[in-house]
Amino acid sequence: MSTNVRKSNRTSAKKNCSSRSFFGAISTVLMLLSFNVPFIPTFVKLDFSDLPVLLGGYLLGPLHGSLIALIKVLLNFFYNGSMTFGIGETVNLIGSLSFMLPAVLYYQRRRNFKSAVISLVIGTISATVVLLLANYFVMFPLYATAMNFPMEKIVAAAHALNPLVTDLGSLMAFALLPFNIVKFGLNSVLAMLMYKRLAQTLKLEH
Repeated sequence: MSTNVRKSNRTSAKKNCSSRSFFGAISTVLMLLSFNVPFIPTFVKLDFSDLPVLLGGYLLGPLHGSLIALIKVLLNFFYNGSMTFGIGETVNLIGSLSFMLPAVLYYQRRRNFKSAVISLVIGTISATVVLLLANYFVMFPLYATAMNFPMEKIVAAAHALNPLVTDLGSLMAFALLPFNIVKFGLNSVLAMLMYKRLAQTLKLEH
């Protein structure tokens, strides 16, 4: 391998590392700026921290996107701690990866506008389905046990905000399902608006 090639590889690696750190820091800040939305239980918050994860995945590749998601969760954990024994942070990481990875892997097959739109739809559907299954079968029961907070009280708290919620199944269907569609849909729209300009500004595209 020539000296020029080695220098080019080192420069590219440093650029990817600095870009990954940049996206991770922005994602952490956005995660800290989470907020409640109407008709959704107060322990479920909306944030836009998946936007830098998705953009980083598109620009740098799926591995870097995954590392950005991990950086976001770890920095938030160290800075803000956890009130859910890490359960909330784990759900956030699962959501980020199940959103970013399918979208980026599909987009890498053909880089055009149509594929970008399809990839975002795939990512939104993937994250929504994965989170519903994970929350229903694992995370909510685990949360109830770890926090010593019976599922009936979780459902009751959600019912107070959304009368359609009467059990865990309806909590998923009438609260978390629309919430996740809106959350990942908004992140998708913002990514579409920002991607090309950001790629040109940072001179990055994997």
